[in-house]
Amino acid sequence: MLRIFVNVLVIVCVTTADALPNTLLLNDGNRIPIVAYGTFGKTYEVAIIKPAVIKAIEAGFRHIDTAAVYQNEEQVGEAIADVIKRGIVKREDLWITTKLSLEVGTREGVLKSLQTSLNKLKLDYVDLYLIHFPMNLQNLQNHDYLSIWKGMEDMKRMNLARSIGISNFNSSQINRILLNSEIVPSVNEIEVNPNFVDLDLVAYCQSLNITVMSYAPFGFMAPRPYLNYTTSITFENPVLKRIAQKYGKTTSQVVLRYLIDRETIPIPRSTNAERIELNIDILDFNLTENEIYQINELNEDAKVYDFYDESFLPAFVQYYGL
Repeated sequence: MLRIFVNVLVIVCVTTADALPNTLLLNDGNRIPIVAYGTFGKTYEVAIIKPAVIKAIEAGFRHIDTAAVYQNEEQVGEAIADVIKRGIVKREDLWITTKLSLEVGTREGVLKSLQTSLNKLKLDYVDLYLIHFPMNLQNLQNHDYLSIWKGMEDMKRMNLARSIGISNFNSSQINRILLNSEIVPSVNEIEVNPNFVDLDLVAYCQSLNITVMSYAPFGFMAPRPYLNYTTSITFENPVLKRIAQKYGKTTSQVVLRYLIDRETIPIPRSTNAERIELNIDILDFNLTENEIYQINELNEDAKVYDFYDESFLPAFVQYYGL
């Protein structure tokens, strides 16, 4: 009897994030860091982004969140190149998320948009690529987020994006993708914070094994001078202060940990070195279920970014210089 043994070598591209304990498993098998550094801000202050991202990576952030519309991908790319050149990290240590340009409304435009982002970021691939909005904010003649999603699936198949997902999608819009697509979104990036806990949408996404990334994690606790809203929830809130004292943390750290312990990924943004370090120093404690419930009860159903409110958009665009 002749027996033939065949050795098969399987090469798998794995990022360091796949081996880190502080990660979440996505529905496509990739592992994503449980906290991200956010880069959204005023476009005319873009020069501060490069040193801020460098500081964030030096402080321990391994997940950087940006977007085409932020107009800072070049600065983010320069920061990444800097820390890699200095040996602080390798490319595979980082998880880079960016988002599709608002100028794209169909499948055909997705590749060019991602290639533009990759050139600015100085990268061969991104770890996560998101449709930024389901809405046609640019009044494009031919716009359909389902067609766009087909293009996102193309990017994953071409290995230009390890994972693909969506942002600002509600349950109905998610359902349309699920009913008409081959790949389930790995992530939905939405606003979640103590002012707007969004229990229903977070639970819905998690029931589908779609990971939630939580932008605006401090809600109206952070200054929002372009909006006429006064919140009763501040960083001096007695519930947050009591929890913070228990763990020897600040109330802002408690808020970020609260979002992590709801199995979402918060995206804090600061260019202040001390706050950047505080925002990543949240990996050594956990809240109890009762503490999570207490913070949920602070909810005011008040969104910072209500893109469906026509009165919101002009003030938002003017303030951020978009």
